[in-house]
Amino acid sequence: MTFTVTPETGDNRTATVRLAGELDMSTVPELDTAISDLVGTGRNRLVVDLGELAFCDSTGLACLVRGDNRCAALGGWLRVTNHRGHVARVLAVSGLDEFLRYQP
Repeated sequence: MTFTVTPETGDNRTATVRLAGELDMSTVPELDTAISDLVGTGRNRLVVDLGELAFCDSTGLACLVRGDNRCAALGGWLRVTNHRGHVARVLAVSGLDEFLRYQP
């Protein structure tokens, strides 16, 4: 399955990152790079749309937490939205569904 990361910039501080496919140890570097690039341009509020993400392992979860830590260091946050199925279960079991929950 192909993994894609699609960043969509909003205002000067906000961006949405849409993920599709499988987020695992082989694809985490792509997401990590996208997050670093966005944070590097001053965007410290990231919404990660997981609607098309079919799978996420512990390395994917760790990448999301690292991204939140990077954003928090600049006074912002990383939040997830549209999680369902396997991905929703993994987030719930880890407790990250509450920690990273996006509430507009």
